[in-house]
Amino acid sequence: MLITFSGLDGAGKSTLIEWLRTRLEAQGHRVAVFHMNDHVGLYAYLRAARDRAVPDRTVRDSTARPPDTGLRGRVKPVLRRVRNAIVWNKPLRRWIYLLDLGVFFCYRLVLEQARGRVLIMDRYFYDTLVDVSDGRRWFWVRLLERLTPTPTVPVFLDIGPEESFRRKGEYSVEYLRRRYHAYRQVFEWVPSVVHVVNDDFDVSRAALWRGIAKRIPFCSPAAGGLEPSLDDRNP
Repeated sequence: MLITFSGLDGAGKSTLIEWLRTRLEAQGHRVAVFHMNDHVGLYAYLRAARDRAVPDRTVRDSTARPPDTGLRGRVKPVLRRVRNAIVWNKPLRRWIYLLDLGVFFCYRLVLEQARGRVLIMDRYFYDTLVDVSDGRRWFWVRLLERLTPTPTVPVFLDIGPEESFRRKGEYSVEYLRRRYHAYRQVFEWVPSVVHVVNDDFDVSRAALWRGIAKRIPFCSPAAGGLEPSLDDRNP
């Protein structure tokens, strides 16, 4: 059983995932929570290898020291640009996407089939499709979406770009606006999506639980300890 959460930064994925994990475990279900960027795929493994190789990287990066004006100081920005060009290369990421699908298939066999876990994903391949889209040429994005396993419950947490910027402030509103339109396009292709407008936690968790209860027999609105009369204000 696979439940996935997607949406802009600040949409409340981590908060609702923790609440859902607690609810399911209280009912006796074993749950595994994975983050797409940290646990699944080639880039996640490369980051993990880097962190193991340089375990004090965060401390060293944050330690105050004078700027390096020598050759090393000039080379580091160049290497950073090369790294970013590789990491954000959309055609390359589309090919890696196929490799990551194969890896994720193995994860599901172990966690869902062999260990009987409910697998909850903080971000999913749908978020990666948003990353590799350019807002114009949708052929490859659509093809990859067709190859992507549809989760038991795919959840789209819907907040607008302005609200995402207010909550996180990490990216520009214009950048978030492009991502928001890409999310809306991708989830038009996912007919089983649970669409939750996350502007109120209590209302959102009620809408989430009812969406799950429609797709998973062992979940019912009453089992979550929620009032079934709450208006979820969602389609």
